Amino acid sequence: MKLEINVFSESIDRLTSDVLTLGFFSDERPPRGHCGFADWRLNGVISRLMAKGKIGGAFLEKVLIQPGQRIPCEKVLLIGLGDASNLTYEKLYTAGQNVSKTLKAIQCDDFVFDIPGIGRCDLDASKMASSMMSGFFDFLAENTIQSNNPLTTTCILGNEQHLAEIILGMHKFKVDVKNRASINIREIKK
Repeated sequence: MKLEINVFSESIDRLTSDVLTLGFFSDERPPRGHCGFADWRLNGVISRLMAKGKIGGAFLEKVLIQPGQRIPCEKVLLIGLGDASNLTYEKLYTAGQNVSKTLKAIQCDDFVFDIPGIGRCDLDASKMASSMMSGFFDFLAENTIQSNNPLTTTCILGNEQHLAEIILGMHKFKVDVKNRASINIREIKK
């Protein structure tokens, strides 16, 4: 299997992917990070759904939103992560698996996802990125039928402040799976 990982810090407003996948927490109201920015761009849709009790951010809760013209992606997929204060590397790994499974189920191969909670918890940012990517990869490796084009491209959205740590996490991930896949990591600069 060949995997290309693109890590970038573009604004959500400049994305061109079909699906923007963001993590959100049950104890962050309004949402923060990239999810908070998406909520702002969507005129508070996510906050209103949370306030009305229609979504809560429970661990592995999934919500699909069509953003219209407010965000240049066809869909926004939210993945619940429970309480931010209880975030662990294991939960990020499981969330990565769930993201991979969900994107496969909706037959999406043009997507971008963030590393939720990065910079807002006591976890090491590079390990957070590595854990989530490992979960994403493990599901993909176990559930992808070999094709004529075994290349998979994954895009990770970070912010400028944590970009180096995310890239370090991707290199840790690359070392961990070196016998299972050929990995190419690219930093996409603005």
